[in-house]
Order: sequence, then structure tokens, then C-alpha cells
Amino acid sequence: MTRIHGILATVLLTAFLVLGCSSNANSDAKSIIKNQANVTEDYVNGLVSAKNADDMVAAIENYTEGMKKLIPELKEFEKNYPEYKQGKMPEWMEADIKRLEAASAKIPEAMMKMVTYMMDGKVQAAMEKMGQEMSKLE
Repeated sequence: MTRIHGILATVLLTAFLVLGCSSNANSDAKSIIKNQANVTEDYVNGLVSAKNADDMVAAIENYTEGMKKLIPELKEFEKNYPEYKQGKMPEWMEADIKRLEAASAKIPEAMMKMVTYMMDGKVQAAMEKMGQEMSKLE
């Protein structure tokens, strides 16, 4: 269960990094947030709709791959736009921010379904791989 909490904390940290944007937003910022919202929504929907361990593994692996592609963008974005941590969002980004916030808010509940499959070795391996990828955000 501690591993789940650690991964959840990392996922939420990722969301907060992207959510902390300022008024100097540009198309890169919108693209990153939109992509993260898509990846996060797909992850939550995959967890919620999982009917067995294989479905759960697929949701975890898809999220891991999506984040693996986004992590370098998120790190570069944070480096290039340190002012985005101030928490002021331009209006034109609000729709994607709300999507990301809504998807992120569903993660704890969706992860509770994962507990059913946590003893499955494939799920544990997928969670481990996801944890390794998410640790690259730090």
C-alpha cells in the first residue's frame, strides 16, 4: 500500500507541476497540459474499467509510456518557464487544466480498484516500472 501512496504522490506532483502556470503561456504549455490531461484521463478510465489483472496492467503500462514521453517535456518546460510555478493560469488554458484536475481527482478512487489486483505479479511489475519512470520527474 505504501508503494501505491508513493506513486499516487508522484502522479499528483506531476499534475501540480503542470497546473502551476503563469500568464506568459504559449502553445507549448497548452500542448503539454493537453497531453498530460489525455494521458491521465486514459489512465483513470483504464483503471476504473479494468475487469482483470491484465486490464489493470494495460492501463498502468499505457500511462507509464505516456508519461515516459511527457517527462522530458515537463522537465524542460519547468526549466524554461520557472514563472509557471506561481499558480496563475491564462484563461485559454482553463479547459485543459480543468480536465487534468478532474482526472487527477479521480486517481485515488481508481487506485482503490487496483488493490484488488495488487498481489498479481504482472501488476506489481507494471507498478514498479511506472514508479521508476515517475521518479525521473524529481
